[in-house]
Amino acid sequence: MTGRYRVSRKGMGGRPRSEPTTVVRLPVAVARLARTLSARPLRAGDIQAFLDIEQRTRASVPLAGARAPCGFPSPADDYLDSPLDFNELLIRNPAATFAVRLASDSMTGAGLFPGDIAIVDRSVEPTNGCIVVALLDGEFTVKRYERRAGGVRLRAENPAFADIEVGEGRAFEVWGVVTRSIRML
Repeated sequence: MTGRYRVSRKGMGGRPRSEPTTVVRLPVAVARLARTLSARPLRAGDIQAFLDIEQRTRASVPLAGARAPCGFPSPADDYLDSPLDFNELLIRNPAATFAVRLASDSMTGAGLFPGDIAIVDRSVEPTNGCIVVALLDGEFTVKRYERRAGGVRLRAENPAFADIEVGEGRAFEVWGVVTRSIRML
């Protein structure tokens, strides 16, 4: 051992020498996620531990029984229906669900805009035409999923963005299927 540093038999960082590595600059939260992912495989529900999601008690809000025609409300419609629970409305499988704030214009044709919040369910199997959150070559993207004979195509819903062909040799993983979105006005 020389000074403060020690090189193990496995190589730097405790990884086997045969495993290739690269140095990248990542936000601290993403680096923590990468370290955790390299230590063990990800299971449904684990995403909540990575994103510091706090489990909260259920909360509900009153739901007006009448529809709002975007005009003046009728005084005769002054009654409430059963309470609306956003947990039940937005989340099918709490252990496998996370939310992500969108940051690109690539999916505006599908009604997903920068600043919107996508509700993502990791337990839903991606099918042709669904919208997914995917990790492609170390970067996250939200695109429409299309399985093809030669692999997968990730299709943008904005003509200003090119589709992405995912073929052999690319690191690709679907992190979940977008099941809902929330727009903050």
